[in-house]
Amino acid sequence: MAHVLSKPGQVDDVSSEELVQRAADLVPLLRANAREADRTRRIPQENLDALDDSGLLKTTRPAQYGGLEVDARTRSRIMSELARGCGSTGWVATLYLDGNFILGLYPDDVQDEVFADPHVRCTATLIPRGTAERDGSGFRVSGRWPFNSGSLHAQWVAEPAVVELEPGKPEVCFFLMRYSELTILDDWHVSGLRGTGSNTVVGENVFVPEQRMLRLAEAKVGNSHRSSANKDKSFYRTPPLSFLFTSGGSTMPGLARAAQELLLAELPARGPVAYTGYERRGEAPFTHLQVAEASLKIRSGEQLLTEALDILQDRADRGAPYSVEKQAELWGMISYCTRTFAEAIEILRIAAGAHGIFDSEQIQLVCQNAQALLTHAVMMPTTGMEHYGRALCGQGPSTPWL
Repeated sequence: MAHVLSKPGQVDDVSSEELVQRAADLVPLLRANAREADRTRRIPQENLDALDDSGLLKTTRPAQYGGLEVDARTRSRIMSELARGCGSTGWVATLYLDGNFILGLYPDDVQDEVFADPHVRCTATLIPRGTAERDGSGFRVSGRWPFNSGSLHAQWVAEPAVVELEPGKPEVCFFLMRYSELTILDDWHVSGLRGTGSNTVVGENVFVPEQRMLRLAEAKVGNSHRSSANKDKSFYRTPPLSFLFTSGGSTMPGLARAAQELLLAELPARGPVAYTGYERRGEAPFTHLQVAEASLKIRSGEQLLTEALDILQDRADRGAPYSVEKQAELWGMISYCTRTFAEAIEILRIAAGAHGIFDSEQIQLVCQNAQALLTHAVMMPTTGMEHYGRALCGQGPSTPWL
Protein backbone atom coordinates (compact mmCIF):
# COMPACT_ATOMS: atom_id res chain seq x y z
CA MET A 1 0.00 0.00 0.00
CA ALA A 2 1.07 3.59 -0.55
CA HIS A 3 1.97 5.51 2.59
CA VAL A 4 -1.21 7.58 2.75
CA LEU A 5 -2.57 9.86 5.47
CA SER A 6 -6.17 11.05 5.50
CA LYS A 7 -6.20 14.84 5.38
CA PRO A 8 -8.86 17.32 4.26
CA GLY A 9 -8.54 18.11 0.57
CA GLN A 10 -6.02 15.40 -0.26
CA VAL A 11 -6.31 12.69 -2.87
CA ASP A 12 -8.53 9.91 -1.52
CA ASP A 13 -6.76 7.03 0.21
CA VAL A 14 -5.65 4.73 -2.53
CA SER A 15 -3.44 1.68 -2.94
CA SER A 16 -0.07 1.74 -4.63
CA GLU A 17 -1.42 -0.47 -7.38
CA GLU A 18 -4.22 1.95 -8.15
CA LEU A 19 -1.81 4.88 -8.33
CA VAL A 20 0.41 2.97 -10.75
CA GLN A 21 -2.67 2.02 -12.75
CA ARG A 22 -3.65 5.68 -12.98
CA ALA A 23 -0.25 6.36 -14.55
CA ALA A 24 -0.62 3.38 -16.91
CA ASP A 25 -4.06 4.65 -17.95
CA LEU A 26 -2.42 7.86 -19.19
CA VAL A 27 0.01 6.04 -21.50
CA PRO A 28 -2.23 6.09 -24.64
CA LEU A 29 -2.84 9.83 -24.31
CA LEU A 30 0.79 10.65 -23.60
CA ARG A 31 1.98 8.46 -26.47
CA ALA A 32 -0.51 10.08 -28.86
CA ASN A 33 0.79 13.55 -27.86
CA ALA A 34 4.50 12.66 -27.79
CA ARG A 35 5.18 14.10 -31.25
CA GLU A 36 3.45 17.34 -30.33
CA ALA A 37 5.65 17.66 -27.24
CA ASP A 38 8.71 17.06 -29.39
CA ARG A 39 7.61 19.52 -32.09
CA THR A 40 6.55 22.36 -29.78
CA ARG A 41 9.38 21.81 -27.26
CA ARG A 42 6.94 21.87 -24.35
CA ILE A 43 4.47 19.56 -22.63
CA PRO A 44 1.00 19.75 -24.23
CA GLN A 45 -1.62 21.31 -21.98
CA GLU A 46 -3.76 18.20 -22.39
CA ASN A 47 -0.99 16.15 -20.75
CA LEU A 48 -0.65 18.59 -17.87
CA ASP A 49 -4.40 18.62 -17.28
CA ALA A 50 -4.46 14.82 -17.28
CA LEU A 51 -1.64 14.70 -14.73
CA ASP A 52 -3.48 17.17 -12.49
CA ASP A 53 -6.76 15.28 -12.81
CA SER A 54 -5.08 11.97 -11.97
CA GLY A 55 -3.73 13.28 -8.66
CA LEU A 56 -0.33 11.77 -9.45
CA LEU A 57 1.53 15.06 -9.01
CA LYS A 58 0.46 15.04 -5.35
CA THR A 59 2.03 11.67 -4.58
CA THR A 60 5.23 13.30 -3.24
CA ARG A 61 3.62 16.37 -1.72
CA PRO A 62 3.70 16.66 2.09
CA ALA A 63 0.60 15.09 3.62
CA GLN A 64 -0.46 18.30 5.36
CA TYR A 65 -0.96 19.85 1.91
CA GLY A 66 -3.00 17.01 0.47
CA GLY A 67 -0.07 14.82 -0.51
CA LEU A 68 0.43 11.07 -0.27
CA GLU A 69 4.15 10.70 0.58
CA VAL A 70 4.26 7.42 -1.34
CA ASP A 71 6.89 4.75 -0.82
CA ALA A 72 9.96 4.51 -3.06
CA ARG A 73 8.72 1.64 -5.24
CA THR A 74 5.40 3.32 -5.94
CA ARG A 75 7.08 6.60 -6.82
CA SER A 76 9.43 4.86 -9.25
CA ARG A 77 6.70 2.81 -10.92
CA ILE A 78 4.55 5.89 -11.48
CA MET A 79 7.44 7.73 -13.11
CA SER A 80 8.30 4.74 -15.28
CA GLU A 81 4.71 4.38 -16.51
CA LEU A 82 4.52 8.06 -17.46
CA ALA A 83 7.79 7.76 -19.38
CA ARG A 84 6.40 4.70 -21.15
CA GLY A 85 3.85 7.03 -22.66
CA CYS A 86 6.08 10.04 -23.37
CA GLY A 87 9.69 10.49 -22.34
CA SER A 88 9.43 14.27 -22.13
CA THR A 89 6.21 14.25 -20.11
CA GLY A 90 7.57 11.54 -17.84
CA TRP A 91 10.77 13.49 -17.19
CA VAL A 92 8.97 16.76 -16.46
CA ALA A 93 6.52 15.00 -14.14
CA THR A 94 9.54 13.52 -12.36
CA LEU A 95 10.95 17.02 -11.83
CA TYR A 96 7.64 18.20 -10.39
CA LEU A 97 7.48 15.20 -8.05
CA ASP A 98 11.06 15.81 -6.96
CA GLY A 99 10.25 19.50 -6.51
CA ASN A 100 7.52 18.58 -4.03
CA PHE A 101 10.06 16.63 -2.01
CA ILE A 102 12.58 19.48 -2.03
CA LEU A 103 9.92 21.97 -0.95
CA GLY A 104 9.26 19.76 2.05
CA LEU A 105 12.79 20.49 3.29
CA TYR A 106 12.09 24.22 3.65
CA PRO A 107 10.57 25.88 6.74
CA ASP A 108 6.86 25.36 7.29
CA ASP A 109 5.92 28.98 6.55
CA VAL A 110 7.62 28.71 3.14
CA GLN A 111 5.67 25.54 2.42
CA ASP A 112 2.46 27.28 3.51
CA GLU A 113 3.14 30.02 0.97
CA VAL A 114 4.02 27.73 -1.92
CA PHE A 115 1.42 25.00 -1.39
CA ALA A 116 -1.38 27.57 -0.97
CA ASP A 117 -1.78 26.99 -4.71
CA PRO A 118 -3.20 23.44 -5.01
CA HIS A 119 -1.77 23.08 -8.53
CA VAL A 120 1.65 24.55 -7.81
CA ARG A 121 4.66 23.12 -9.62
CA CYS A 122 8.27 23.52 -8.54
CA THR A 123 11.52 22.45 -10.19
CA ALA A 124 15.18 22.46 -9.19
CA THR A 125 18.63 22.21 -10.71
CA LEU A 126 21.87 20.94 -9.21
CA ILE A 127 24.60 22.89 -11.00
CA PRO A 128 25.73 25.87 -8.82
CA ARG A 129 25.99 28.47 -11.58
CA GLY A 130 24.91 31.34 -9.32
CA THR A 131 26.25 33.57 -6.57
CA ALA A 132 24.51 35.13 -3.58
CA GLU A 133 25.32 37.90 -1.11
CA ARG A 134 23.78 38.87 2.20
CA ASP A 135 21.29 41.72 2.03
CA GLY A 136 19.49 42.53 5.27
CA SER A 137 16.91 39.85 5.99
CA GLY A 138 17.83 37.82 2.96
CA PHE A 139 20.11 37.48 -0.04
CA ARG A 140 20.64 38.96 -3.48
CA VAL A 141 21.01 36.10 -5.94
CA SER A 142 22.33 36.21 -9.51
CA GLY A 143 23.11 33.40 -11.88
CA ARG A 144 22.64 31.62 -15.15
CA TRP A 145 21.34 28.10 -14.58
CA PRO A 146 21.05 25.60 -17.46
CA PHE A 147 18.78 22.53 -17.82
CA ASN A 148 15.62 23.75 -16.07
CA SER A 149 13.33 20.91 -17.09
CA GLY A 150 9.67 21.81 -16.65
CA SER A 151 10.40 25.53 -16.41
CA LEU A 152 7.66 26.49 -18.88
CA HIS A 153 4.85 25.21 -16.67
CA ALA A 154 6.19 25.75 -13.14
CA GLN A 155 5.82 28.64 -10.70
CA TRP A 156 8.83 28.08 -8.40
CA VAL A 157 12.40 26.88 -8.75
CA ALA A 158 15.19 26.05 -6.30
CA GLU A 159 18.47 27.15 -7.85
CA PRO A 160 21.92 26.47 -6.32
CA ALA A 161 24.32 29.34 -5.76
CA VAL A 162 27.59 29.86 -3.91
CA VAL A 163 27.41 32.12 -0.88
CA GLU A 164 29.57 32.93 2.14
CA LEU A 165 27.32 32.50 5.16
CA GLU A 166 30.52 32.86 7.15
CA PRO A 167 33.32 35.12 5.84
CA GLY A 168 35.88 33.17 3.83
CA LYS A 169 33.81 29.97 3.82
CA PRO A 170 31.94 29.64 0.51
CA GLU A 171 29.28 26.96 0.31
CA VAL A 172 26.42 25.90 -1.95
CA CYS A 173 22.88 26.80 -0.94
CA PHE A 174 19.53 26.41 -2.71
CA PHE A 175 17.51 29.58 -3.17
CA LEU A 176 13.79 29.20 -3.77
CA MET A 177 12.58 31.79 -6.27
CA ARG A 178 9.50 32.48 -8.35
CA TYR A 179 9.92 31.91 -12.06
CA SER A 180 8.24 35.29 -12.54
CA GLU A 181 11.36 36.86 -10.97
CA LEU A 182 13.62 35.17 -13.52
CA THR A 183 14.14 35.14 -17.28
CA ILE A 184 13.62 31.85 -19.12
CA LEU A 185 15.73 31.76 -22.27
CA ASP A 186 14.43 29.95 -25.34
CA ASP A 187 17.57 27.89 -25.87
CA TRP A 188 16.39 24.27 -25.57
CA HIS A 189 17.16 23.25 -29.18
CA VAL A 190 18.33 19.65 -28.79
CA SER A 191 18.17 16.18 -30.31
CA GLY A 192 16.09 14.44 -27.62
CA LEU A 193 13.72 15.15 -24.73
CA ARG A 194 12.79 18.30 -26.61
CA GLY A 195 9.40 18.48 -24.94
CA THR A 196 10.93 19.01 -21.49
CA GLY A 197 11.60 22.69 -22.20
CA SER A 198 14.82 22.41 -20.20
CA ASN A 199 15.79 26.00 -20.87
CA THR A 200 18.46 28.14 -19.27
CA VAL A 201 17.18 30.45 -16.54
CA VAL A 202 18.79 33.80 -15.72
CA GLY A 203 18.42 35.81 -12.53
CA GLU A 204 19.88 39.21 -11.75
CA ASN A 205 19.99 40.56 -8.21
CA VAL A 206 16.87 38.65 -7.12
CA PHE A 207 16.00 39.18 -3.46
CA VAL A 208 15.42 35.89 -1.62
CA PRO A 209 14.29 35.96 2.04
CA GLU A 210 16.38 34.07 4.57
CA GLN A 211 13.74 31.37 5.06
CA ARG A 212 13.84 30.48 1.36
CA MET A 213 17.51 29.48 1.55
CA LEU A 214 18.52 25.85 2.15
CA ARG A 215 22.11 24.82 2.79
CA LEU A 216 23.40 21.87 0.78
CA ALA A 217 25.42 20.73 3.82
CA GLU A 218 22.18 20.58 5.82
CA ALA A 219 19.94 19.11 3.14
CA LYS A 220 22.18 16.28 1.95
CA VAL A 221 22.19 14.44 5.30
CA GLY A 222 18.68 13.18 4.60
CA ASN A 223 16.58 14.91 7.23
CA SER A 224 14.50 18.07 7.07
CA HIS A 225 15.82 20.07 10.00
CA ARG A 226 14.07 23.29 8.95
CA SER A 227 10.53 21.89 8.76
CA SER A 228 8.89 21.11 12.10
CA ALA A 229 6.07 19.26 10.33
CA ASN A 230 8.33 17.03 8.23
CA LYS A 231 11.49 16.50 10.27
CA ASP A 232 10.35 13.26 11.90
CA LYS A 233 8.70 11.69 8.85
CA SER A 234 10.28 8.65 7.23
CA PHE A 235 9.58 10.20 3.83
CA TYR A 236 12.18 12.90 4.56
CA ARG A 237 14.89 10.62 5.91
CA THR A 238 16.24 9.97 2.41
CA PRO A 239 19.21 12.13 1.35
CA PRO A 240 17.96 14.42 -1.44
CA LEU A 241 20.53 13.25 -3.98
CA SER A 242 19.58 9.59 -3.44
CA PHE A 243 15.93 10.58 -3.78
CA LEU A 244 16.62 12.52 -6.99
CA PHE A 245 18.73 9.95 -8.82
CA THR A 246 16.36 7.10 -8.02
CA SER A 247 13.66 9.30 -9.55
CA GLY A 248 15.79 10.03 -12.60
CA GLY A 249 16.65 6.36 -12.92
CA SER A 250 12.95 5.55 -13.16
CA THR A 251 12.51 7.19 -16.57
CA MET A 252 14.79 4.80 -18.47
CA PRO A 253 12.84 1.59 -17.72
CA GLY A 254 9.71 3.29 -19.03
CA LEU A 255 11.49 4.24 -22.24
CA ALA A 256 12.86 0.71 -22.59
CA ARG A 257 9.41 -0.84 -22.11
CA ALA A 258 8.01 1.59 -24.69
CA ALA A 259 10.64 0.59 -27.26
CA GLN A 260 9.94 -3.09 -26.60
CA GLU A 261 6.16 -2.65 -26.94
CA LEU A 262 6.42 -0.62 -30.12
CA LEU A 263 8.71 -3.14 -31.79
CA LEU A 264 6.71 -6.22 -30.81
CA ALA A 265 3.41 -4.58 -31.81
CA GLU A 266 4.73 -3.92 -35.30
CA LEU A 267 6.51 -7.21 -35.93
CA PRO A 268 3.47 -9.17 -37.22
CA ALA A 269 3.03 -6.63 -40.02
CA ARG A 270 6.69 -6.43 -41.00
CA GLY A 271 7.51 -8.13 -44.29
CA PRO A 272 10.73 -9.58 -45.73
CA VAL A 273 14.15 -8.82 -44.33
CA ALA A 274 16.14 -7.32 -47.18
CA TYR A 275 19.00 -9.40 -48.59
CA THR A 276 17.94 -12.52 -46.65
CA GLY A 277 15.58 -15.41 -47.28
CA TYR A 278 13.24 -14.49 -44.42
CA GLU A 279 9.77 -13.49 -45.60
CA ARG A 280 8.90 -11.87 -42.28
CA ARG A 281 11.11 -10.08 -39.77
CA GLY A 282 9.36 -11.81 -36.88
CA GLU A 283 10.40 -15.21 -38.27
CA ALA A 284 14.13 -14.43 -38.41
CA PRO A 285 16.26 -16.10 -35.69
CA PHE A 286 18.36 -12.95 -35.23
CA THR A 287 15.16 -11.03 -34.38
CA HIS A 288 14.38 -13.66 -31.73
CA LEU A 289 17.83 -13.22 -30.23
CA GLN A 290 17.53 -9.42 -30.27
CA VAL A 291 14.16 -9.23 -28.54
CA ALA A 292 15.19 -11.88 -26.00
CA GLU A 293 18.42 -10.10 -25.08
CA ALA A 294 16.67 -6.74 -24.85
CA SER A 295 13.91 -8.21 -22.68
CA LEU A 296 16.39 -9.79 -20.29
CA LYS A 297 18.39 -6.58 -20.03
CA ILE A 298 15.22 -4.69 -19.15
CA ARG A 299 14.29 -7.23 -16.50
CA SER A 300 17.83 -7.20 -15.09
CA GLY A 301 17.81 -3.41 -14.88
CA GLU A 302 14.43 -3.42 -13.18
CA GLN A 303 15.64 -5.94 -10.60
CA LEU A 304 18.67 -3.82 -9.71
CA LEU A 305 16.56 -0.65 -9.63
CA THR A 306 14.09 -2.35 -7.28
CA GLU A 307 16.97 -3.40 -5.02
CA ALA A 308 18.15 0.22 -4.83
CA LEU A 309 14.63 1.44 -4.08
CA ASP A 310 14.21 -1.15 -1.33
CA ILE A 311 17.46 -0.04 0.30
CA LEU A 312 16.13 3.52 0.21
CA GLN A 313 12.77 2.57 1.70
CA ASP A 314 14.20 0.30 4.38
CA ARG A 315 16.55 2.99 5.65
CA ALA A 316 13.78 5.56 5.60
CA ASP A 317 11.46 3.28 7.58
CA ARG A 318 14.14 2.44 10.15
CA GLY A 319 15.66 5.90 10.30
CA ALA A 320 19.04 4.35 9.54
CA PRO A 321 21.81 6.81 8.66
CA TYR A 322 23.59 6.81 5.31
CA SER A 323 27.31 6.53 5.01
CA VAL A 324 29.11 8.17 2.10
CA GLU A 325 29.89 4.67 0.84
CA LYS A 326 26.22 3.64 0.86
CA GLN A 327 25.16 6.72 -1.07
CA ALA A 328 27.93 6.05 -3.58
CA GLU A 329 26.73 2.46 -3.92
CA LEU A 330 23.19 3.59 -4.67
CA TRP A 331 24.48 6.07 -7.25
CA GLY A 332 26.50 3.32 -8.88
CA MET A 333 23.51 0.97 -8.95
CA ILE A 334 21.32 3.56 -10.67
CA SER A 335 24.05 4.40 -13.17
CA TYR A 336 24.50 0.74 -14.06
CA CYS A 337 20.72 0.37 -14.47
CA THR A 338 20.74 3.36 -16.82
CA ARG A 339 23.40 1.77 -18.97
CA THR A 340 21.55 -1.56 -19.01
CA PHE A 341 18.28 0.04 -20.13
CA ALA A 342 20.12 2.07 -22.76
CA GLU A 343 21.73 -1.08 -24.14
CA ALA A 344 18.31 -2.74 -24.38
CA ILE A 345 16.88 0.26 -26.22
CA GLU A 346 19.76 0.26 -28.69
CA ILE A 347 19.23 -3.44 -29.42
CA LEU A 348 15.55 -2.76 -30.09
CA ARG A 349 16.40 0.21 -32.32
CA ILE A 350 18.61 -1.97 -34.48
CA ALA A 351 16.01 -4.73 -34.49
CA ALA A 352 13.50 -2.27 -35.96
CA GLY A 353 15.72 -1.96 -39.04
CA ALA A 354 15.84 1.02 -41.39
CA HIS A 355 12.08 1.35 -41.04
CA GLY A 356 12.62 2.55 -37.48
CA ILE A 357 14.66 5.64 -38.37
CA PHE A 358 11.76 7.49 -39.97
CA ASP A 359 10.47 10.51 -38.04
CA SER A 360 6.98 9.07 -38.34
CA GLU A 361 7.94 6.04 -36.23
CA GLN A 362 7.37 6.34 -32.49
CA ILE A 363 10.30 4.06 -31.67
CA GLN A 364 12.61 6.62 -33.24
CA LEU A 365 11.45 9.30 -30.78
CA VAL A 366 11.78 6.91 -27.84
CA CYS A 367 15.38 6.17 -28.83
CA GLN A 368 16.23 9.86 -29.24
CA ASN A 369 14.84 10.60 -25.79
CA ALA A 370 16.83 7.74 -24.27
CA GLN A 371 20.04 8.94 -25.89
CA ALA A 372 19.45 12.41 -24.47
CA LEU A 373 18.77 11.12 -20.96
CA LEU A 374 21.91 9.00 -21.10
CA THR A 375 23.97 12.23 -21.17
CA HIS A 376 22.41 13.64 -17.98
CA ALA A 377 25.18 14.48 -15.53
CA VAL A 378 23.55 12.49 -12.72
CA MET A 379 22.32 9.64 -14.92
CA MET A 380 25.52 9.25 -16.95
CA PRO A 381 26.74 5.69 -16.23
CA THR A 382 30.41 6.62 -15.89
CA THR A 383 29.69 9.19 -13.18
CA GLY A 384 27.85 7.03 -10.66
CA MET A 385 29.99 3.99 -11.33
CA GLU A 386 33.15 6.00 -10.73
CA HIS A 387 31.84 7.20 -7.36
CA TYR A 388 30.92 3.64 -6.38
CA GLY A 389 34.30 2.36 -7.55
CA ARG A 390 36.10 4.97 -5.47
CA ALA A 391 34.14 3.86 -2.42
CA LEU A 392 34.97 0.20 -3.08
CA CYS A 393 38.66 1.12 -3.33
CA GLY A 394 38.61 3.08 -0.08
CA GLN A 395 38.94 6.45 -1.77
CA GLY A 396 37.07 9.51 -0.52
CA PRO A 397 34.38 11.11 -2.68
CA SER A 398 35.38 13.43 -5.50
CA THR A 399 32.11 15.37 -5.35
CA PRO A 400 30.55 17.64 -2.68
CA TRP A 401 27.25 15.80 -3.24
CA LEU A 402 28.42 12.79 -1.22
